[in-house]
Amino acid sequence: MSKTLKSGLLVLAAGIALAGCAGPSVKIGNATDISQLDLSKGRTITASASGFQLMLLIPISINGRQERAYEDLRAQAGDDVITNVKITESWSYAFVGTVYQTTFEATAYPRLKPAAK
Repeated sequence: MSKTLKSGLLVLAAGIALAGCAGPSVKIGNATDISQLDLSKGRTITASASGFQLMLLIPISINGRQERAYEDLRAQAGDDVITNVKITESWSYAFVGTVYQTTFEATAYPRLKPAAK
């Protein structure tokens, strides 16, 4: 096997391995006209999701933790509009790996009810 072919296979293998480390992107949402919201009834909602990196090599629920946390946030909001989203990433050592946590904090506002005629 030629040196060029070996190098090419090594680069391909590394690319495939690294592609597995990518998580899904999270779309936070569209802007809403604030005149349609009841700003006096805002409430703070928080959601978190974690993953574990075993021995710095084996990812367990690492990819997608942002998506899981955001889905939990949306479930808490119900029909309310989510605004002022803050995302915090943190990590801590465990005995045989590292725990990664994503936390979303936001404000949920209910929509104003249409005026009765």
